[in-house]
Amino acid sequence: MRSLKSRFSGYETSLRRFALITALYAAPAWIILTPAHIVDVDAWWHLRTGQWIVQHRWVPYADWFSSYGMGKPWAAYSWLFEILIYGLFSWLGLIGLLLYVYGSVLAITGALHSLVRKLEPRVANSVAITALAILAMSRLWTPRPWLFTILLFIIELNVLIGVRRSRNFRMLWVLPPLFALWANLHIQFVYGLFVLGVAALEDPTNRLLGREIAIDEGRDQSLPFGRMVVIIIACLIATLINPYHFKIYYWLFDTVRQAELYELITELAAMRFRSLPHWLVLSLTLGAAFVLGRAKRVNTFWGLMLLAGAFLSFRSSRDVWLVTIVSAAIISNARTDVDSNVHEGITKGQVALIVLATSSLLAITIRVYGLSNARLQKAIEQNFPVAAADTIQTRGYPGPLYNHFNWGGFLIWHLPNLPVSIDSRANVHDANRVRRTFQTWKGESNWASDPDLATARLIVARKDFALTQLLRLDSRFELIYEDDVAAVFIAKDR
Repeated sequence: MRSLKSRFSGYETSLRRFALITALYAAPAWIILTPAHIVDVDAWWHLRTGQWIVQHRWVPYADWFSSYGMGKPWAAYSWLFEILIYGLFSWLGLIGLLLYVYGSVLAITGALHSLVRKLEPRVANSVAITALAILAMSRLWTPRPWLFTILLFIIELNVLIGVRRSRNFRMLWVLPPLFALWANLHIQFVYGLFVLGVAALEDPTNRLLGREIAIDEGRDQSLPFGRMVVIIIACLIATLINPYHFKIYYWLFDTVRQAELYELITELAAMRFRSLPHWLVLSLTLGAAFVLGRAKRVNTFWGLMLLAGAFLSFRSSRDVWLVTIVSAAIISNARTDVDSNVHEGITKGQVALIVLATSSLLAITIRVYGLSNARLQKAIEQNFPVAAADTIQTRGYPGPLYNHFNWGGFLIWHLPNLPVSIDSRANVHDANRVRRTFQTWKGESNWASDPDLATARLIVARKDFALTQLLRLDSRFELIYEDDVAAVFIAKDR
């Protein structure tokens, strides 16, 4: 009887683990497979850049998409990502963009769960921490290259934690190829270099503070300074394996110096705590701070990582992933009373069942949501001037074009022969231009003196902006098209 009860208890535990892990990996489909996750202002100019690269078989060194930046130096530093999403779009349409987001988030979930499991062996706890982190980052699930940065950052931490525990330093040589790939996908590879710098400084910092460094396999310990310096140099060299070579750092510094943009662009601004994900970010950060604070001795590496992550993430909502991932790792490493030999493992058979169950739930989700290109296209038409752009293209209206910041990327894609006045590429349009165009669209007192507006022959305007109403009364322009989303004006006698 006791044996039967014990067996039944074991089945119940296995079933609970199976349900928890299946729910974790099925969640990305429930969250991602909706039109909201492709309504993104930047996706369109990334698509156009990918198309340009495929057509010209090389990367651009100058801007060909905006009237202001025309012919000026510009780097498509996310060129590999842009080729990928252009290929997916060419093959599957808008579903291709959604597939990129879903696949990336699923990979991020798997990588983060693997990282957390290294530190927290209990299935229920590891699933809960991973799920909270994924929800905290959910506002970032759009077709952007930063999804690759999040994934590669987690992989980097996975490697470093593995080496810190196993002392198998050969595993560090996985990092240079990772950085070579990262530098061609997204410019935020610099955050990965920062992590290596923190890991390198931990050892001399501990020695400076007089801390004993005991080599005890299985514990989270600092890495030798000399080895880390060699790895950092190798990773730095690896980042130069890109079409722009060392100039990639010029574009990096050019982007960083425009601090004023953080006050103007929503995604660069600090969190406003008007949604649950932002509160989850704060909760995870406070939880990690509590874990470090109650420790007998603060781990230098994780302490510096949390401070840096909090500074960057609370400065810009685009970077909330950084403190979220670091906090999840710190919280996972909180329990010191768990037997290191006890690991709630998952068998190959259970993995196969989880994959089967997750795939089945994915198919059900797609059917329930009625996912199709037609449905996704309707969402695009409700948020971007699709019909207005079609009208301009059909009638052949000439430029110069004047448009809103948020529609620049879409018009770059939809009207390839008409350079836009402005778009969301921060390394083309500086803070002064962005501020001025926002003031103009709000109809502030100096709106009529905007030089881009004064020279425009064609204006694509959102119906709910103040400038649109002012243009209706402006004798310089004539309304030639209007729908529920946009209005099109042309200049008279030009």
